[in-house]
Amino acid sequence: MGRRVVFAPYFLLDPLCNNMKRHLLAILILLLPTVAGAQVRLSIDEKSVQVADGKKKTSERSIYLHPDGRMVVEQHSPNHSITHSNALGEMRIYTPSTGEVVVINDSEMASTKELVSLFASGGYTDMALPAYGYTQSEMRNENGVIIKTFLPKSSAGVAKVELAFRGHLPICMIYYNSKGEALRKVYFAQYEYGRIPMPMRITEIEYSPKRDSLVRLSTYSNLLFDAEADSAMFDWQVPADAKRVDIDPNTLFAK
Repeated sequence: MGRRVVFAPYFLLDPLCNNMKRHLLAILILLLPTVAGAQVRLSIDEKSVQVADGKKKTSERSIYLHPDGRMVVEQHSPNHSITHSNALGEMRIYTPSTGEVVVINDSEMASTKELVSLFASGGYTDMALPAYGYTQSEMRNENGVIIKTFLPKSSAGVAKVELAFRGHLPICMIYYNSKGEALRKVYFAQYEYGRIPMPMRITEIEYSPKRDSLVRLSTYSNLLFDAEADSAMFDWQVPADAKRVDIDPNTLFAK
């Protein structure tokens, strides 16, 4: 079995990172513990465009999040599928065209580690890095930007992660190797403010010595809350006659 190297705490399934009073307030907010139960009912649409090795891939999906952490994701393209997951990492991926449902049980598949769930629960203060074995080692202020540094249990692969905030919201997350070279960069932009702050544009860049850099742009739209988030997909369940296919989660991360 290969070693797991996990970069991000939310891209679990490839969908196709001024004044003195304000600075002090930002630091206080960043030190507050995350409230796990602070989630809301919401729905949002996502479009991702990925470019790597001269090839372009586009995917679209709709996300439906329950206050208790249950999540339903309908993948519209390039293939149609519906995923149901919860905070325990119990995930079921149903493909209507075949009638099959893939069942995965693994904590890394938990709905609480998805990007939308992180922002709904206030988990953006550390982007769930501690759940992946990272420990915060320092926090510094550079020209009004608060930067938190996280170190992994093992330096194999990723040596450290830096998470930068403007105000109390993340704007950039960078993964470094032991040589200080960037392995991956994630940028958060165009925040929309409502029940939760949500970045409506996320750009990821992954660097590799063996191929061209991978660039993925994810844009979000139609962010709705509570009564306005009215869709039958919130109550979707896997059909009773679906053919079950179990998958060993270790095979998903094998190198």
